[in-house]
Amino acid sequence: MSRYVDLCTILAFLFSVCLVVSLPAIPNAESTSINIGSYTTYVGSNVTVPIEITNATDVAGGSAKISFDPSIVNVQELLPGDFGATVANINNTIVFVYIATSSTTAVGKDTAELASIKFKGISKGLTTLNITEAYLNYETGTGFTPETSDGEIAVLAPPTPSFIYGYVFYENGSECHNPLVNVTNLNAGKERQAETCAGYNYYQLVLANGIDINASEALQFNVTSPARSYSNTTSHTVTPEEINLGGLFNFNVTLEPNVFDTGPGTYPSIFGVHTGNFTPKHTITVSQIYTYPCSGTGGHSERVIFYDGEDELINVSWNGYQGDYHNITVSPPVTLLEGKVYGYKIITGSYPQIIHASSKEVTGGTITCDKFIDANGREHNDWIPAIRLSP
Repeated sequence: MSRYVDLCTILAFLFSVCLVVSLPAIPNAESTSINIGSYTTYVGSNVTVPIEITNATDVAGGSAKISFDPSIVNVQELLPGDFGATVANINNTIVFVYIATSSTTAVGKDTAELASIKFKGISKGLTTLNITEAYLNYETGTGFTPETSDGEIAVLAPPTPSFIYGYVFYENGSECHNPLVNVTNLNAGKERQAETCAGYNYYQLVLANGIDINASEALQFNVTSPARSYSNTTSHTVTPEEINLGGLFNFNVTLEPNVFDTGPGTYPSIFGVHTGNFTPKHTITVSQIYTYPCSGTGGHSERVIFYDGEDELINVSWNGYQGDYHNITVSPPVTLLEGKVYGYKIITGSYPQIIHASSKEVTGGTITCDKFIDANGREHNDWIPAIRLSP
């Protein structure tokens, strides 16, 4: 009898071990939770609130019911999260939104979105977003009730507007119609394009006080003509008085012609043939090509050829020692585009100024020397002709 009891005990023990080993592992649901954070919006504006699941790696779907104060916010839309198709029941009268979503596989990441809710601010106030029901499930179908953490939305009064407006002129005082005006808040790093009126030189921009603009912040105005051949970049620091008065009024801008100017060079110098390329950082209309001469010499360019790829874009020659012989006129003027690489071949005479570098950042762009063959037949790769291109 004792042997029979011992055998039964052993078999029962082995069965219990096998049972434990064969049961599928169930993820730990104790630390999985559904959470809503704190958000702010304005009366008449929308805010998107994500419904997040933490410790979500093994979760494949779920549902939640969220209540709110309909006198402060309304639900506008439900956006899918990380689980694919989402079913919603939105009721702004009985004040709840019900979310249900599912996937055939686990989401596979620690933090996931059940869905996102787009709320609209209705009136000033604070509403709690209460999670009144919550349920999550694994891909096996096993479900559980997670922990929850409610959220809130603060709805503020609409910000007061701040107006910025002015007029744009060319350097000769004539009106620049249809200007392009971009205003950047340098403190916030946000750029906005001002509105203009076709056929006029007026621009305007409406910003929100306390959001887009504050006292002591710096605004940068980047203004160009329609053809982008004239421009001006200027900055202005906003004062408390301007905020109190409602904006920055009659902030007029005068445009100057875009130029490409290497600036003066130095000795040693000798005439010869320069080849290389240059890239304007602004669109330039070229009607004059000036060569910087060494002091007391007749340094000049005898011929200038600019290339767009293999095509000649400009091919002009010197008219000899008469008049302003340091300049060569380009007629009709030629427009060089912002950011485009152009090739050059410049044949110089006498002693022009030289920039002794293989490449240089200059006013209006960059210029590079591929090769310079001097009058004695020697080859250099760091001699750039000192020139200026202007309207």
